[in-house]
Amino acid sequence: MNGVLVCEEFLAASEAELLWRFAMEREPMFVASEVISGTDGGRRDDEFRRSRVLYELPGVHELLSQRVFEHLPLVFQRLGVAPFTVRHVELQATATNDGEWFKPHRDSGDGEVGTRQVTFVYYCHREPRPFAGGVLRMFGPSADGDDEGDAYNITPAQNMIVFFPTNYLHEVAYVSCPSRRFEDSRLTYNGWLHR
Repeated sequence: MNGVLVCEEFLAASEAELLWRFAMEREPMFVASEVISGTDGGRRDDEFRRSRVLYELPGVHELLSQRVFEHLPLVFQRLGVAPFTVRHVELQATATNDGEWFKPHRDSGDGEVGTRQVTFVYYCHREPRPFAGGVLRMFGPSADGDDEGDAYNITPAQNMIVFFPTNYLHEVAYVSCPSRRFEDSRLTYNGWLHR
């Protein structure tokens, strides 16, 4: 799909392992996901999004941000985004487990998300992959999400990162994780580059 960049083997194996272990050691700190809409801040909506997130990422935030910055020229070029000064990198870890999803949405808007320009999703799960589903379904900048035939599906792959403009409609498809164990979740580090 135009405007989407997929990079495999994004981190060194030791760095990928560090990110996975970081999340596993902090399982009790993950909280129910919220949905941000307009200027009303976050709210829980189990009909729209189900997963758990971790917001405090000391050390990991710096590592992942540095690796993303190293790829910025390529990201801007492939996404067709005019280069800009990144004022802030927003980052969270997300664990999506059995029966969880995130319906079609955009990462841009008003309020606290108004300066987001580029989204990235870094995959960091166990191997072999202990869950099924959870594809990142991309619809694009002008889609309404009603016509799934035009969607571009990205299957989660360990140590892969996906970049796309925040105004692209996208969703996380239903996840099946028979064990229901946290360590078997679809684990991602989701980030946003703010102008």
